[in-house]
Amino acid sequence: MSANRPLIVALVISGALNLFLIGGIAGAAWMRQEARREAPAAAALAQRPPLWTAGRDLTPEHRRALRRSLREAALENRADAQAARAERRAVVEAMADGRFDRAEADRRMAAARTLESGVRAKVDGRLTAFAESLPSEERQVLAEGLKRVYAPRQKPRDEQAGERPRRKNRQTP
Repeated sequence: MSANRPLIVALVISGALNLFLIGGIAGAAWMRQEARREAPAAAALAQRPPLWTAGRDLTPEHRRALRRSLREAALENRADAQAARAERRAVVEAMADGRFDRAEADRRMAAARTLESGVRAKVDGRLTAFAESLPSEERQVLAEGLKRVYAPRQKPRDEQAGERPRRKNRQTP
């Protein structure tokens, strides 16, 4: 019986390894299926296209000028945009740490909105100044592109049918 013992141990280890691999493959397949099921809803909630895509039908010279103008505006506003994100992160961290103060959170969120609004106003000002510099025909092309960018986002199919989107149940420890 002692001669067969290494063989039995090897078979048990091999069986356990095979079981582990099969479980891993099955788990990966299940995760992939779940991701596919949630992908249409996530795609419908995707953000609008970037602002620079509004100029994709402009002449190459004007398209480059639009991108340059928007890039300069982004660089000028980088500090305010980062400050707005920092304010929001601070609120989220306070929620997670248990040191949440509603008045402080409201103040920080208002500060973030004010910063973001200022950034948006500066970018919009750059965009309208750029549009003013365009010939009339190119301005019309830009307007069509902006209609695409500013078009309302589509709701997921579940919401269109009057159903609420499905949420995963979270287990609390």
